[in-house]
Amino acid sequence: MFTFFKKRKKHPGNDKVRHVLAQHGDDGTKVRHVIHFAYPADASRAAGMATAKETVLQHVEVNFTETDESEGIVFEHYREVASVEFDELTDALKAALAKDGWKYDGWECAVETG
Repeated sequence: MFTFFKKRKKHPGNDKVRHVLAQHGDDGTKVRHVIHFAYPADASRAAGMATAKETVLQHVEVNFTETDESEGIVFEHYREVASVEFDELTDALKAALAKDGWKYDGWECAVETG
């Protein structure tokens, strides 16, 4: 049905979310609200929250959302989620945050159809 994803290089983390979107008729090409999550990988080794936020901002302009549930950070922006550039962004975030002792824990978004 959606051949757009089949032509791309596989990206297991992002493709799981894209698969769910496709099941609802969403090919990921429309701009939408995207929320990302990151947590300290090891509290004793992780750089502080301010450093992690600074790292994120080196890769993408986002708004940060405060969370009461954990020591993690939640950041959000608006964009499509189907492109190679989106995969490159999530890969860069994962690598950069890992250097600071943080784990990039993925993203979520609303289904956008029609």
